[in-house]
Amino acid sequence: MRKLFSILGYILSKIGSSITFTRNLILNLFFVAFIAIIFIALQQQEDKPVVYADNAALVLNLNGVLVDQPKLVDPFEQVIGELVESKSVVNEIAISDVVTVINNAKTDNSISALVLDLALLKPANLTKLTDISDALTAFKKSGKPIYAYGDHFSQEQYFLASFADEILLNPAGGVLLQGYGSYSLYFKDAIDKLNLSSHVFRVGTYKSFVEPFTRSGMSAESKEAKLNWLNQLWGTYTSIVANNRGINADDVAPKAELFITRLQSVNGDIAQYALQQKLVDQLLTREEISRYLTKKLNGESEQFEQIEFLDYLAMQPTQFQEQGFASEPGVGIIFANGQILDGNQPAGAIGGKSLSKLLLQAKDDDKIKALVLRIDSPGGSAFASEQVRTAILEVKQAGKPVIVSMGSVAASGGYWIASAADEIWAKPTTITGSIGIFGMFATTEKLLAKMGIYSDGVGTTDYTGLSVNRELPAHMAQIIQMTVENGYSNFLNVVAEGRDMTTEQVDKIAQGRVWTGRDALRLGLVDNLGSLNEAIESAAVKADVSSDSLILIQTPRSERDKLLSMFTQSVAKQVLTELNINPNGNVATWLAAVSNQAAQLTNYSDPQGLYVECLVCDIK
Repeated sequence: MRKLFSILGYILSKIGSSITFTRNLILNLFFVAFIAIIFIALQQQEDKPVVYADNAALVLNLNGVLVDQPKLVDPFEQVIGELVESKSVVNEIAISDVVTVINNAKTDNSISALVLDLALLKPANLTKLTDISDALTAFKKSGKPIYAYGDHFSQEQYFLASFADEILLNPAGGVLLQGYGSYSLYFKDAIDKLNLSSHVFRVGTYKSFVEPFTRSGMSAESKEAKLNWLNQLWGTYTSIVANNRGINADDVAPKAELFITRLQSVNGDIAQYALQQKLVDQLLTREEISRYLTKKLNGESEQFEQIEFLDYLAMQPTQFQEQGFASEPGVGIIFANGQILDGNQPAGAIGGKSLSKLLLQAKDDDKIKALVLRIDSPGGSAFASEQVRTAILEVKQAGKPVIVSMGSVAASGGYWIASAADEIWAKPTTITGSIGIFGMFATTEKLLAKMGIYSDGVGTTDYTGLSVNRELPAHMAQIIQMTVENGYSNFLNVVAEGRDMTTEQVDKIAQGRVWTGRDALRLGLVDNLGSLNEAIESAAVKADVSSDSLILIQTPRSERDKLLSMFTQSVAKQVLTELNINPNGNVATWLAAVSNQAAQLTNYSDPQGLYVECLVCDIK
């Protein structure tokens, strides 16, 4: 019998070795094929350089989501996610690239006009849009025209389109302006029905993230705070659009009764309504738009000369030098985007360890004379936030100015980090503040008891036996609340130290309340209102270096991953098309939203279970 098992084991091991060899062979061949195809594609591109004639229009066809810094996606995971899990292929567009293209086209004598094709632009925060709209405003001052066209305009797309000299809309289309809102699901009744025990610990009147687990609806305090900054954002949106279009701000999105009356006057035709209210200038079909733009831009030609966004971008010099290759001293820049988590994290999240490492790299680099930290984060782990803050202090102690530029959101843990800087810049529409802290978990002892299951035993101290399956002892609840209160006290001290305020002054504007950048300036939470470029210029002045010498500090990416990423994205798109899979369908979109919400909860891994996060800063 033993000999039989020995023989079987030998056979199985050989089969396993064969499978492993075959798998590795296939993967290696697959990789070699990838490299060969990419090499051929690059050769073909070299043979066919992008050219465009004088008097060409730059077509700003933005396909994807606007970000400060695109994520580095593992190419194999990308293919699997897109083909097997039917996840959508979402392009990420660096805002700095869009601004660079517009600014360079402004002074390029070969570019005669700018055409906005925004149909594939994904929803974006108003702060990100204003970075681009500032560049559009500067472009218009050059005397070159801007045209915008589309079958439909979402709220975000229309904001940028409003900067055009003419907006052309398909007669079968429309303009959808909904305003801003912040809505959450509330689970208290469901938790009670499931016999779960929810344990919530917080400090701050306005720290409303935990409300969905303790209430059946939004509290009055939360509604007050949210309406304050939502109304400010919407007021900014409507005033800018109204000024661009020469209409009243109240007419951008009128009250329901007035809207219905006006819509009735055009027999419910949304496109005619947009034309009547001067939201657009002409209603033209796709073919008519093509002929109209050709006549405007190239007279009697069959088609106007044009160059698209990505092609024009490829012709521009890079804005940033890579660290280690800088030719002269300059300003270092680090992008810190996403939820703050402990440990090492890829782009798209902020790792307490990985971001600290980048900060210390800046400290030790003799070519970097000042540092700009661009923060776009709702917060996260209190522990990780503190690790990053202490790293910033190290950079300052080395004699290098640290300037923070806030993006769309720099709240809670994002503000914890920012408070250590020498100077903080925000946009008027930036969401910041949310100085508060919470801890949260659930236990299942009531649910188990209902099924006749109980947990019992003995321990040597008052602290043994802590489990999600057991009731939380009163003394442990008291201890946890004390640690949360201590965390809040530490948050106040951190801000008071960084902003040269007393803890009492900070507490009055803290309590977890969310503020806009405009409010934050008035309250002393930020120093200036302005863009990333203005923050860079300020850093350059402080360090007495050129603001044109920008050194990008980021986790290096292998050439293999760069090449594979270029190829796999195009392959995935082609296969999705061939298989007739719609990654942006309603079901896929809904599943993605649920998945993202669940993923946020699984990321809670702070060593002490304390979080400084503003998930209510999300706008829908």
